[in-house]
Amino acid sequence: MRIRSVMLCVLSAMLLAFAIGCAKQEPPKPEAPAAPAAASPAAAPAADGKTLFDAKCGVCHGLDRAAVRKETKEKWASIIKDMQGKKADWISDAEATKIVDYLAAEHGKK
Repeated sequence: MRIRSVMLCVLSAMLLAFAIGCAKQEPPKPEAPAAPAAASPAAAPAADGKTLFDAKCGVCHGLDRAAVRKETKEKWASIIKDMQGKKADWISDAEATKIVDYLAAEHGKK
């Protein structure tokens, strides 16, 4: 009789854990709206370029690798072009332009 009680408790606990695990999850909260682009037109391309850098280039290496270098815009364009060749269709030409603009503005030779 004691074994039945223990088994019933264990089964009840497992059923409860299963029910909790399958319960409906709360939907993700929406992100805060982005700052209006008109307020800071110069910051928008840099932010867009940084976002693209993080998404596309950050897969293999982080911003710290780029931050230690100071290159001309032409050199950054050459580096990004080389990276585009490593995996076809990973970085589009439009994205590459934004990344180059960001890198030249933040980590370019003056």
